[in-house]
Amino acid sequence: MNRSLRRRLTLGVLGPALLVLAGILVAYRIAERVVGDAYDASLLNLAEGTANHVRLIDGQLALAFPDEAEQLLRTDRVDRIFFRVRSDAGQWIAGDRGLPPPEPPDGEGGASFYEVIYRDVAVRGVRIHRIHEGQGFFVTVAETRHKRAQALEWLLFGFGAVLIFASLAVFWIVRFVIPTSLRPLRQLEQTLAARGADDLSAIDPAGVPREVRGVVGALNAMFARRDAAGAAQRDFLQNAAHELRTPLAALQVQIERLGPSPSADEVARLSERVQRTTRLANQLLSLARVDAMGQWAGGDTPVALDTLIDEQVEEWLRRADARGIDLGIERDPACVAGEPTLLRELLSNLVDNALKYAPAGGRVSVRCRTDAATVRIEVEDNGPGIPPEWREKAFERFARMPGSAVPGSGLGLAIVREIVRAHGGQVVLDTSSAGGGLLVRVRLPAVVIA
Repeated sequence: MNRSLRRRLTLGVLGPALLVLAGILVAYRIAERVVGDAYDASLLNLAEGTANHVRLIDGQLALAFPDEAEQLLRTDRVDRIFFRVRSDAGQWIAGDRGLPPPEPPDGEGGASFYEVIYRDVAVRGVRIHRIHEGQGFFVTVAETRHKRAQALEWLLFGFGAVLIFASLAVFWIVRFVIPTSLRPLRQLEQTLAARGADDLSAIDPAGVPREVRGVVGALNAMFARRDAAGAAQRDFLQNAAHELRTPLAALQVQIERLGPSPSADEVARLSERVQRTTRLANQLLSLARVDAMGQWAGGDTPVALDTLIDEQVEEWLRRADARGIDLGIERDPACVAGEPTLLRELLSNLVDNALKYAPAGGRVSVRCRTDAATVRIEVEDNGPGIPPEWREKAFERFARMPGSAVPGSGLGLAIVREIVRAHGGQVVLDTSSAGGGLLVRVRLPAVVIA
């Protein structure tokens, strides 16, 4: 479909122009009818005036018309006037004997207009029937059509002039007004095309028409968002490089210290370092994946959260047993529409944080419940918790609460919030009812399996 703005504007002008043309044609026809009716009325007045001068003299009908009156009747600056008066019996009384058409033998009432060729010229006439003192007669008056033709010519000239001027106006609008009006858009296009890939500066709305300032405002807002996203990405990459540099350097040092026969403790410490580095790399990949996904739009394909929990329970229990943590899990069958890998990462980060911050011999509870429209995930521990004034800050990337003795990258809750947002849900931090630790509540839209 051609969505050219110029084409639409041109068609928008041509449509009314065609309506104007149709209106001119209709107006011309109406004017033609009005002119014809006016001249017909004048012709009928002549016939009526002639009939009023018919008298009965010595028992015979006669036209009491002096020569001057007849001369006045026939006088016209443009057309020739003809008339005839006959009795019902066909007896000629006055006027032009051969003026057509012949009268009907039975007579008729009212006025009858006609057109005919008389003396090699086109004439229009009217015939009326009247009765005077019991005797009927016909009066026929006709005239040539020169005045009518001239009047119609002037009408045609006038409407033609209107049509020409209207056509010139349409041409002017299409050829000059529309391109001139669209010039600011073309200049805006050229300005944007000339920009570099990194130029996200705002466009000055003063240089564009008011009707386009909304578009420019939306572009500026998009540029601002894109600039902020680029800055956040640069910060993310810098922070990621910094966070990876430290454990990689430590790994390098430990590897260099390993002798030809490393002890079990050295291997365990090295393994722990590798696991932490691998975990950090996975978290960074998860953030990159959720940033690329944006808002989940994959349809209603269900992902069973209870199944994802069951797949990770063994690893969670192993870590909990290593520190003597009482891990309780309650889960109902629950389905959401989403990306399985990210949802698995969501659950893993929630439980990983709880197991990491819960004290040795502490408690961690994982609950997954569902109703008709919502899946509720709650992970609760009895660790140090997060103060209310710091909870919003805790969702930022690489955020670490001051004074925390637990090692970490500060990405866990940031990943949780981004995944929850991408799936159209909400996440809230609260205080645990068991020992003042942390309670994380997640709500996601449920998918009902028929």
